[in-house]
Amino acid sequence: MAIARRNKHAGRPDINAQFTRQNIRKTLADYKKIKKRNGDYTFGGLTAKFYRFNSEATEAWEGDIADEYPKDAQDEIKRHIIHALTHRNERGRADPIPLTIKWGGGKRGVVATYDPSGPSYTIEIMGYLSPAAAAIAARRKARKS
Repeated sequence: MAIARRNKHAGRPDINAQFTRQNIRKTLADYKKIKKRNGDYTFGGLTAKFYRFNSEATEAWEGDIADEYPKDAQDEIKRHIIHALTHRNERGRADPIPLTIKWGGGKRGVVATYDPSGPSYTIEIMGYLSPAAAAIAARRKARKS
């Protein structure tokens, strides 16, 4: 993600908001709309769909994050997201599990942790440039002030 454009894209709060208990079913519906036959989707596509980015914003967002995250990291992040979204309960009904994504420094890697008490997942993305700390709406509001 080009540092110069990072402040124009979704921030960490925006990305995490789509996977909260309140929004996870909408995100599942968005996933079903954008997934390919094999269940895969374009990295960044869920956020673009959730926030209704126009085609220009979607292209910039997906391009910038594809430049920052190599394909193997993208695939690992998507694998965990798809697993949480497509979870089914004991009756076989769709029961997506909320998740939180955290970014940190250090050696590059992607680690997912499951917490059965929620239930919930945490995906830790380490060693990659993180999105902006503030939500995009807060940054836009601050620029207008």
